[in-house]
Amino acid sequence: MFYLKILVSVVLGTCLGLEREYSHKDVGARTLSLVTLGSTLFCIVQLPGADPTRIIGQIASGMGFLGAGVIFKEGASVKGMTTAATIWCAAAVGSLIGLDYWLEAITGTACIIIINLVFRHFKIF
Repeated sequence: MFYLKILVSVVLGTCLGLEREYSHKDVGARTLSLVTLGSTLFCIVQLPGADPTRIIGQIASGMGFLGAGVIFKEGASVKGMTTAATIWCAAAVGSLIGLDYWLEAITGTACIIIINLVFRHFKIF
């Protein structure tokens, strides 16, 4: 089961990363695969009786810090917000796999890809 979690985590992270590469963004398949894998591994190796929400909280916090590194202000505009949010979501997908929420992770991955592909055409503000 351990190896299957790792494999699925990397595949879902790669799918997220390929969408970012298709969109010509700096963060791609390699980075997002590592984010999902890392989150999965942290959730897998929790100690017996440990509270998984504490691990997930630390993952979310760490990914927020990592995502902040891809946000840049250029004049009046801000670039990288969607990529930062995608990194954060990739960590959530990896955590779901690590905690055996397979369907939720796959559904979440599909939603992230759809949002990134479809919503880019809507510039409301």
